[in-house]
Amino acid sequence: MAENEGILLDPVYSGRAFYGMLDHIKKRKIEKGANIMFWHTGGLPANFYYSEELM
Repeated sequence: MAENEGILLDPVYSGRAFYGMLDHIKKRKIEKGANIMFWHTGGLPANFYYSEELM
């Protein structure tokens, strides 16, 4: 997400939630053509903890 869209997702909450959304899409648990909104509500402090891994 960071490379393609410039949006950082922390690996604890937002990253897992985004992965779950993608998994639902791939497994067709979400109807094709449905409108989806991923609301990124934060997680910035966790990115500082994982700064070495994110570089």
